[in-house]
Parts: sequence; C-alpha cells; structure tokens
Amino acid sequence: MEKSKKTLKMLGICIIGLVIVVAVNMLKKPEDPFKNPKDVGFRYQHIEEKNLLNNSENDTYFVYFYETGNKQCEEVNDDVKKTLSGHSNLYFFNVEDTTLKTGKDFDYKNVIDYKDITIKQVPMLIHVENKKIDHVYYKASDIKKALE
Repeated sequence: MEKSKKTLKMLGICIIGLVIVVAVNMLKKPEDPFKNPKDVGFRYQHIEEKNLLNNSENDTYFVYFYETGNKQCEEVNDDVKKTLSGHSNLYFFNVEDTTLKTGKDFDYKNVIDYKDITIKQVPMLIHVENKKIDHVYYKASDIKKALE
C-alpha cells in the first residue's frame, strides 16, 4: 500500500511536469525566421516602414513582407533564404508591428507614399525602382523566380 501511494505521487508529479512543459511550448511565440543571429557574420537587412519606398542605399531593391508563425510564409522562407546569397538588395519587413493597411484592393502602380501600401497577403514581395513599386509578387513560385 505504501509503495503504491509513492508510485501514484511520483506519477502525478510527472504528469504535472509534462503538462507544464507542453503548455509552455504551446504558448511560446514563434521565433522570427529573419532575426539576425548574434554569432554569425551574415545579417538580414530589415527595412523600416517609413523607408519601404525610400531606401537611401539602393535605387532598385526588393522588400519581402512576412509574418512570424504564418504557414504560407514558412513555406516560402526557406526558398528566400536559399536565394539570398546573391542579393544585397533584398530587405525584410515583418508585418506584425505595421501601421500599413490590409485588404484585397492594392493598385501598386499608383503608390508613391509608403502609407498607401496595402498588404494584400503574406508572403508578399515588392520590387521597388526609383521610389515606386515596379511589381508585386504573391505566389510562392513567383517570389522564388523573382529572386533567382
């Protein structure tokens, strides 16, 4: 009888510990796939919202819009990382903390101010040339081709 009480107690403690571990992992926010690691020389170039159409370093560049934890983005992120080595003109923008509009209507050809950009979906890649959006890519295959 004494051994069964101890065994039952230990089993209860193990179950509680397992529940805590599972809960912590479920509540943990997904990590930003384009976060710059501290110990690696390579850096992802992030761009601020106000500079989406006004980058002082390049006249022609791409901006990849993504969201941490988004399944569609996760499918494209690896392809973006693979093609990244040849692009110094690729910038990353996490849409989680943006003030940009979201919606289905986005006439990118008339956009001259970053505040007029509408995030139709993520992932999304825009090509900026001379402070105007030249093209927008939405499908994973199109994004990959644009970056090749």
